[in-house]
Amino acid sequence: MGFFGLTPKDKVNLYDQIFQLMYYGAGFTHSDIYEMPIYLRNFYYNKLVETRKKENEEIKKAQQKSKSKTNPRFKR
Repeated sequence: MGFFGLTPKDKVNLYDQIFQLMYYGAGFTHSDIYEMPIYLRNFYYNKLVETRKKENEEIKKAQQKSKSKTNPRFKR
């Protein structure tokens, strides 16, 4: 962080977090997230990332189970 504000790279990261928390997180507004203390915003962002990873793993597991349960007599 520069003396007079955020670097361009840091701004991109900040706005990316804001977008993702607004888009995937329920109930946050832009001003809520922008004015939120950094430690709290990072906490919510990390929880969101963790939750989405778990959801994706569960989806992959379910897809693999459904593929393995296909009837071998019938080809797709």
